[in-house]
Amino acid sequence: MQKKAASKKPWTVLAYTVADDKSHGSALDRAAQRELRAACDAADFTRVSFAAQVDFKKAARGVYRAALTAAPVHTRGFSDVDLDAHPFWRRIIASLEQSTLQVQHDRTDLDAADPCVLTEFLRYGTTECPAENYVVFFYGHAYGPMGLFYDNSSKQRDPRTLRLNDLAGSLTHGSARAAVIVFRDCFMNTLETAFQLYGATDYIIATQSIAPIAGVWPWTAFMDTLKSETLSTLTVAEAIVQTLVAFLAHSDNRKPFSEVPYSLLDLHAVPKIGEPLKALTNILEAGRSVPARARAYGRAIDAARIGAPSTPDNPGDPALLDVPTLCDRLQELRPDPAADAADILKGEVNSTLVNLHFSKSGRHQGVSLYCKPTRPQDIELSYIQSADPKEIANDEKYYRKLALCKATGWERIALNPLTSG
Repeated sequence: MQKKAASKKPWTVLAYTVADDKSHGSALDRAAQRELRAACDAADFTRVSFAAQVDFKKAARGVYRAALTAAPVHTRGFSDVDLDAHPFWRRIIASLEQSTLQVQHDRTDLDAADPCVLTEFLRYGTTECPAENYVVFFYGHAYGPMGLFYDNSSKQRDPRTLRLNDLAGSLTHGSARAAVIVFRDCFMNTLETAFQLYGATDYIIATQSIAPIAGVWPWTAFMDTLKSETLSTLTVAEAIVQTLVAFLAHSDNRKPFSEVPYSLLDLHAVPKIGEPLKALTNILEAGRSVPARARAYGRAIDAARIGAPSTPDNPGDPALLDVPTLCDRLQELRPDPAADAADILKGEVNSTLVNLHFSKSGRHQGVSLYCKPTRPQDIELSYIQSADPKEIANDEKYYRKLALCKATGWERIALNPLTSG
């Protein structure tokens, strides 16, 4: 007998969590457990469906897959969890009233940073929890334009990250298209992310800086927003951002940082950004032949390196440029041709790409862009920029193939920055 197709709800949340990292600690394990429990408690199966996959580092080690369903589901390669052996899952299930949380554990300790694993989860979630629209929620460590997550699986000789091109491929082939993608991952608000995910989703919600693990996100408010059948996708995305910003307004929810900027990017605007950035790239590249211009461009680039990971009052990464700040500094060079090009780029970024932006200090202004740091203090502080020559070579080979570089040629500046010296 064929399985009866589940009825579609307005929204489904698909949560993909990777608690593995390069450290020996397991702080993210505990935070991921709290987050997952809050999401399950907030979900209302009668109105909003929820599916999750989580890769724990130490606590209940391995990859688990779960879905709020009306009936048990079964996936190839996964087996049902013995709740007596997993009190964490037992506590979650005990709190549910209107649905069943079917929990399964993979038999082979999957590599959660493998794009195929993400693709299979998205297919699982959209099959078991069909909806008119999907919000995909990512939670774990990230390196901005260099990718997300880290899997220390014993099967991998070299632990990997999920590159942006692989992320886009997984989202494209994951059965149903995501309307909104929410990143609780560091540094994911970049032009590289926007260009790579263009066509794979409509809106992304992400931060230019560090996403702290403090505080459990306001899942009840998120889920309440998704219960409406009449709200547009944009209205839902805006409501999620506004709820998140209200949550981050409380200092306990952003510890140890005083600032956690978040933006809503409208990816429909990506084509409008390509030509202005390409024009600016060509002008900056041409300036290399004129030492005074090259030095001025280098000073503008370094002035746009907003924050550092070790700075609680201004977290960020010196391998990232704040795009509006870069444009502001280049506009100060009038009558240099870079000024007019920067003015056009900033206008498109502010008016079409960055739909909403919240920053307590105002230092971060909406979206970032990778540019390899050259000053010793920046190289030392950077979390994104590797110090290992082999990793640098691999990162640069990958970066040249990104959609942003193919559309604008920005890799000529990003990988060989102009300097003020």
